[in-house]
Amino acid sequence: MNLVNELIQLFVDVALIEYYGWVLFLGLLIWMMYFLRKQSNNNKYIASTAWVFLEVKIDELSEKSALAMEQIFAATHAIHTNYTWGEILNGKSILWITCEIVSLGGKVSYIFKIPSRYRNLFESAVFAQYPKAEIYEVEDYLKSIPHHYDPDHAEFDFWGTQWNKKKDSAYPIRTYLQTDSFEHSAMETFIDPLSNLIEVMSNIEPHELMVWQVVAKPEDDKWKEHTKHLVDKLKGVPAHNEEPFWLSALFFIPRIFGDFLISLVSGPADPHAKPERKQEEPPSLMLHRTDVEKMVITAIEHAMSKVSYEVRVRGLYLAPKDKFKKSLRVPEIVGAVRNFDDVNLNGIKPDIAHTWTDKAYKISETLERPYLRTNILKRKRHLLHYFTARSSWKGSGKFYMNTEELATIFHFPIIPHARISQLERVHTVKSAPPMDLPIR
Repeated sequence: MNLVNELIQLFVDVALIEYYGWVLFLGLLIWMMYFLRKQSNNNKYIASTAWVFLEVKIDELSEKSALAMEQIFAATHAIHTNYTWGEILNGKSILWITCEIVSLGGKVSYIFKIPSRYRNLFESAVFAQYPKAEIYEVEDYLKSIPHHYDPDHAEFDFWGTQWNKKKDSAYPIRTYLQTDSFEHSAMETFIDPLSNLIEVMSNIEPHELMVWQVVAKPEDDKWKEHTKHLVDKLKGVPAHNEEPFWLSALFFIPRIFGDFLISLVSGPADPHAKPERKQEEPPSLMLHRTDVEKMVITAIEHAMSKVSYEVRVRGLYLAPKDKFKKSLRVPEIVGAVRNFDDVNLNGIKPDIAHTWTDKAYKISETLERPYLRTNILKRKRHLLHYFTARSSWKGSGKFYMNTEELATIFHFPIIPHARISQLERVHTVKSAPPMDLPIR
């Protein structure tokens, strides 16, 4: 015991006092206090923010493509705000929007959760693309779901998961603008990327609930900085490892002194000697890339040209315990989402390792049953909490999408190319009378 005390005292005297180790601990303490203060203020800021739930119904004869939804996302990107260091310390942060396709017993609706201060911005963006649309303020359809799920007392069971990108966010998913993916060129028909998902949601039974949730927070272009290096690597651009300025300054004098010693040993240079020609490297290896590799590079550069969002995508299926059909509904949902995958580029996949509300045993079901029961319950409680709160910072991870990708995974259906008999839409269009209408 005395030896341990002596070692601790020696560490304090030498490491913390003599060699100024206390400065490191002081810096860590200041950073921890700053982080806790910022988090506490941010929680208060989010809690004080007023939110509104809006249902959007489009007109029955709408033939708008997903480009209309992309324009809506481009307009609502104005929510992004560049806060100062002091504002961030006081809790201010960038707000987000939640876009949901909700099927209650087969009736499909489009629900948006918007900060109240940006309601006019959102409505203006929608009406600019869908002049005959109608927007209603509604209640949260999940408000009766308990925040703490107790399987012994709850009358329902549910399945859910979060979807993440398969590769780096710089690689785009299969989007609606890829005509070779969603268009039959011979028949000149366009296939709605969301038609599979809407069809699945339209065919559930009256007692079932199915939701496709996209939480999108506007993001600036800082995350794209590494994309330039990624594209250069794919192009085969020679790497130039430039050393930092401080390193060059540190070795400036030793390098000059070394060059001087080498010149003394080797003697003066021969004035008649021909200078050695250096073999010039090609600017890139693009000429040697395959058509697929060139397509990937072009797709990444195109994706980076548009504004982007930080995205979290979740899915939920809920039903009474005695009518819960997980083995039937889950494959339908997962199969519909695979429509966005591109083998050469990217796709989205369910997060089976962390948020998927089920878990298979590894060796023995009997031995692993207590662990599996606890782990599954933990996953269900976390996912349900994240889902009902429409959380933009909790989950198994975040990824980035530009407006084109976002409009691909969430948009109003394209009427001529989707069977949407169960979609909630406008049947009677309200509009102003013509200016030249004769009045007696």
